[in-house]
Amino acid sequence: MIEVDELTAMCGDDSDMVKMLLTIYLEEYGESHNILKTRFSSDDVDGLFQISHELKGMFSNLCAKEAMTLAQVVESSAQAGTLPEQSTVDELCGKIQEINQQIAGILQ
Repeated sequence: MIEVDELTAMCGDDSDMVKMLLTIYLEEYGESHNILKTRFSSDDVDGLFQISHELKGMFSNLCAKEAMTLAQVVESSAQAGTLPEQSTVDELCGKIQEINQQIAGILQ
């Protein structure tokens, strides 16, 4: 989940900036759980590296530490040329869906 207080502080307590970042995340990465599943099921190690690397950075920016750590695990496996454990991909996909729901609640 996103640490909203930490994100807000990082944005200088500017709620409009927080909402803009969250909106950008949803537009760019809102369907990333589907992308991860597709790339994993097709053994696309390079594609997994790319999306997990992007997600790691985005989750770092959004103060979503658990999701960032999972993205980093997927990224490391893919960078080594191996598929990550399916359970790790599934867990990351679950975190992405939780974050999407959290953001939807914030943006209402």
